[in-house]
Amino acid sequence: MKKILLSTTLLALTAGAAAAEVTLSGSGRFGLIYDDSAAVGESSTMLAYRLRINVDAKFEADNGVTYGGRIRFQDDNNGQAYFSPAMLYVEASGVRVEVGNANTAIDSVALMYNPEIGFTESSYGDPLGAFFSFSSGPYNDERVGIYAAYSYAGVNLKASYVQTNQYDSTDDANETSIAADYSMGQFTVAAAYADKGAGIVGNYITFVGVAYAINDAANVGLNYNDNGLAAVGKTTTIYGNYTTNGITFAGYVTDSDVDGADTAYGLGASYDLGGATLAGAIHSGFAGETWADLGVRMSF
Repeated sequence: MKKILLSTTLLALTAGAAAAEVTLSGSGRFGLIYDDSAAVGESSTMLAYRLRINVDAKFEADNGVTYGGRIRFQDDNNGQAYFSPAMLYVEASGVRVEVGNANTAIDSVALMYNPEIGFTESSYGDPLGAFFSFSSGPYNDERVGIYAAYSYAGVNLKASYVQTNQYDSTDDANETSIAADYSMGQFTVAAAYADKGAGIVGNYITFVGVAYAINDAANVGLNYNDNGLAAVGKTTTIYGNYTTNGITFAGYVTDSDVDGADTAYGLGASYDLGGATLAGAIHSGFAGETWADLGVRMSF
């Protein structure tokens, strides 16, 4: 009887698996980072690494609608390894709706992270204000979000709402964000806005970007970030990159409207190792600090 029950269970699981698709994907990186602003007694050079595994499951219903979800396992060199909260979604005809540990419109807009360089993919030209995104951290059933996106003919429209504590009826410090981007030929334009970024009252985040692909090997762009309540204020970044013989050279210059802040900049290069990438960069920050990294990153 036990053997019959086991065989029946295996057949049921196999039948379900035939209609569904479960995949593993992820990324990893390891290398050295240097920070000359480290406090007295702290090391200025450290080994850094991160491993990220995404578990994705989906199936397509008879009516053509796709249902799916994602959880993430991550160890990012901070003494902990953890599974993320779950994100569930439904998708059809260019429309996608996510719930739970959902992505957010402002974090998903095109061009925002284009100035990033180095194996840690960092930049002072990144948005430096606080806002929500898909969380790789440990489980939290208080914070929940909903995200909706529509794509058609090069236009991407996105909106999201994140409730910081779904169990507290008096908590109205919840983030709302919207975003849009459009690509036409060699040009891409993008914009995003968040109200109460990261659930902080009075924290308004704005992003505008434009990029131009000169050819298959080179592109340039211009990003503007109003970082809300962040001390860096508003930043404007010019960036570009060029690829030749498997090597990509990239750089950016970022200006802040805060009095006394230095102009930040970074230069980096990366080399294709045939499935992995060797990358490094050096940055000079708003306070004149030097930050650098060198290492390998990979996707699988």
